[in-house]
Amino acid sequence: MKKILSLALIGFVLASCGGASKKDENVAEENPNLITCEGIGQVKLNYSHADLEKEFGADKLADSTRDVDGKQVNITKVFKDTPEEVVVFWSEASAPFTKAVKLSVSDETGPYQLEEGIRVGSTLKEMVKANNFLPVTFTNFYSNVDGFATIESFNDGDLAQKYPCLGGTLDIDRTDNLEVSLLDEFKKENPVQSNHKAMNFIYANVVELSVSAN
Repeated sequence: MKKILSLALIGFVLASCGGASKKDENVAEENPNLITCEGIGQVKLNYSHADLEKEFGADKLADSTRDVDGKQVNITKVFKDTPEEVVVFWSEASAPFTKAVKLSVSDETGPYQLEEGIRVGSTLKEMVKANNFLPVTFTNFYSNVDGFATIESFNDGDLAQKYPCLGGTLDIDRTDNLEVSLLDEFKKENPVQSNHKAMNFIYANVVELSVSAN
């Protein structure tokens, strides 16, 4: 009887250790650089400026402003001028900054990505594929002075369902055999969708990804 109990106890201990080991492996497999609706990597949307200082150190933060639709918005760059840079946009007009409205990344060499692999530098076609092939709606490249397009909707595709917070900016990488008449037709539409005929000849890339607070 004692022998049976001893064997059972050993089995329980081994099973417990195995479970703990498996749990540790799962934790280790989690990507610390994922873009989610909670944040980008280790920078969370619910962090205040004080939280950022506590989490990363004041020396890793750089405060400034950025023009957004003609308005000056306060921002903080976390890990400024590195591939890991994350820009925090604040709701407040002056310090103290406690509520972030958006986080963004724009370095193609940065580590951040969606679970589906979409990152800065991904193609629009890759984004559409991750969206279960439903079109992406964006402002027309040719209607903006800077030539960039702002993503407006994922049209109830997989990305819309999983990331209602997700936004981004697109830029034309190149055009290939695009007829002038088709280009003129394309230029008249704003916003446009990725399934427009002209987009068969316009190759666009993601140059910024962002997540916004509700």
